[in-house]
Amino acid sequence: MSAVELKRWSYANRKYLFAFSCLLLMALFAAHSLAAGYSSDDGFIAFQYVKNLVQGNGPVYNVGERVEGYNNFLWIILLAGFARVLPSIKLLYISDVLGIAFGCLTILLVCRFSRMVRNEDGPFVYLAGALLAVHSGLAAWAMGGLETTLFAMFVFASAYAYVRFLRTNKGSLAVPVLFAFATLTRPDALLLFGVTLAHFTLFQLRSNRRLWLRTVFIWLIAFAALYAPYYLWRFAYYGYPLPNTFYAKVGGGNLKYFRGLSYITDYLKIYGVFVFIPPLLLLFNRKRTDWVDYFALLIAAYFCYLIYVGGDGLAFFRFVVYISPLIYVLVQEGFANLYYGAKRLRVFNAVSRIAIALSIIAAFAFTMRQTVFPILFQSREQWYEPQSQLYFPGGNNHSYLWFDNYFVDRQAIAAQWIENNARPGALVAATPAGSIAYNMKNHKVIDMLGLNDEHIAHTKNDRIGAGRAGHEKGDGKYVLQRSPDYILMGNVAVFPFPLDEKTMEEKLRLKSEHELWADPEFHQKYELHCVRLSDHGLFQYFSFFQKKEIGQPTQAINASGANTGNSR
Repeated sequence: MSAVELKRWSYANRKYLFAFSCLLLMALFAAHSLAAGYSSDDGFIAFQYVKNLVQGNGPVYNVGERVEGYNNFLWIILLAGFARVLPSIKLLYISDVLGIAFGCLTILLVCRFSRMVRNEDGPFVYLAGALLAVHSGLAAWAMGGLETTLFAMFVFASAYAYVRFLRTNKGSLAVPVLFAFATLTRPDALLLFGVTLAHFTLFQLRSNRRLWLRTVFIWLIAFAALYAPYYLWRFAYYGYPLPNTFYAKVGGGNLKYFRGLSYITDYLKIYGVFVFIPPLLLLFNRKRTDWVDYFALLIAAYFCYLIYVGGDGLAFFRFVVYISPLIYVLVQEGFANLYYGAKRLRVFNAVSRIAIALSIIAAFAFTMRQTVFPILFQSREQWYEPQSQLYFPGGNNHSYLWFDNYFVDRQAIAAQWIENNARPGALVAATPAGSIAYNMKNHKVIDMLGLNDEHIAHTKNDRIGAGRAGHEKGDGKYVLQRSPDYILMGNVAVFPFPLDEKTMEEKLRLKSEHELWADPEFHQKYELHCVRLSDHGLFQYFSFFQKKEIGQPTQAINASGANTGNSR
């Protein structure tokens, strides 16, 4: 075999090894996501918009009410397209497949990026991809019903395209196009595009002002060509410069900054503070490449944004998951820097090798702990949820691994009863807004948290930041003025036990509920009903308030087994 043939053979083998390794990591991620099987009520808010869009009612939560209770336009459009083409497949399953697929594509992009910047085929090319394959947040939110993995993919693809352009001067147009798609997925990406423009300005302005001016002009035009038509449409359609969710979640006061900072520090603590020390040390390396500074700048800017908005109220650190590919590529390079640095300093002995190997193993353990540990060690990871008086994971008592999956099904059971018993067009007020609305066909819902209600979202609350993000606004008087037929309190009270007024009061958690309860008019116009749904299981009794003039409700539906098809 000649030298040329040997070189070709070696290149082909490396290519096959890379492809096999990536497929293995993607298979691991898919298995991890399926094993976690997480469901989120906020995912069903997105499904509600998709349902109405597919049915010809427009991207709305309630038919006839133009409220932008979502901030993931491209995800909504993508789901609607698949739902229209595949009407016989449940929207939940379509979302699951797409979420896992985009997570796999993200891992593939991370490995390709690592191969490009490292210019090698060693094990460090795959470290970031492997950490993402076991990352609890990425795996859980792949099936959470929201845009998480799609947005993470577009953010990383945009950064990848920019670094490739800096290194090769090729693919310039891909940068604004990918950032535009990322911004159509979530408006947060506009900040990251701005950071990229600032970095490019620092990188090029002094060395080649003409190239900088021409490139920035083309990027702005290309970005605007894709994003501006959408923005003008949504402003004309909904009437506000920002999504309704922003007004519902972000308010005045300084408390939200402390909550945002706590959100970040909690992520670092739960996912292993020491895991993030190597990339910090990497930033002090004078020989580091420019892309390392760029990634660090994107992460720092996004963390500042998270502090500003006060973090997030959903599980598995969803907001950090968006930029986790950027973070874990730096983690990978930090560990590689420690490894090769030890070699250069001639301290690469058995002790240093074992220390680095144990650190990497520990990094994997911390990265997967939020999902894998509850799956493997259910009894040790159990926690008590006081409202339902249940433990999660359920173990021998029930089959639910996550509270959120149980919560989604709890609402679906209530929605089924209302659908079967309420008059057509009945108005329902509820604190959660996802599964309860999606599982009803003929009724409108007042979202008492305000995510999908214009009035509540724009009310003032000077204590924003003191409670759970996205769960702090409400207006009980406004809810009463709309005179709903049913008011579902206690986070939709479907429990194994009945509630009377005293125990219902103990289940109240949020602003609208407390304001309603304190209003004498509420008790004059509404009465508590408790219907029996089943003789056994978690969903035996449905307790709710009904307008007195309606009369007595039907007593039961068959809810035994608690299998609604919404959760896993």
